[in-house]
Parts: sequence; structure tokens; C-alpha cells
Amino acid sequence: MPLPSSFFLRSFLRPAGRARLSRRGVISGPPQEPLGPAESVVGFLALSITCLGPAAWVLAHLEDYKKKE
Repeated sequence: MPLPSSFFLRSFLRPAGRARLSRRGVISGPPQEPLGPAESVVGFLALSITCLGPAAWVLAHLEDYKKKE
């Protein structure tokens, strides 16, 4: 069942200051348990693979893509 357009307009035009944000899980201050070097390396490795992996795949298979034309 589609929502009425008035509902959409009210939710879309509501001021950002009135929006309620949940404070659950938000902790201000230093971490309770600092990350160790191994955890940092795993995090950076995962981020690098996620960002650079698809680009490396395309570059490694560039000749295959050229042959398809």
C-alpha cells in the first residue's frame, strides 16, 4: 500500500534539529580497550583489499577485456 504524499512531505520537510538521534552505543572519550598492533594491521589490510581489490582485478584482466571487442 503506497504511503500518502502528505506523509512523505511531512517527513521530508521536517527540520533536522527536531530529528531524534539515538544515543545508544555512542561513547564519548578514549576507548575502553585500546586496539593492539595486530588488530590495526588486520583492519588496514581489510580496508586495502576492499578498496584496491576490484581495481587490481580489472587491471590484471585488462587484456581479456580488450579481446572481447
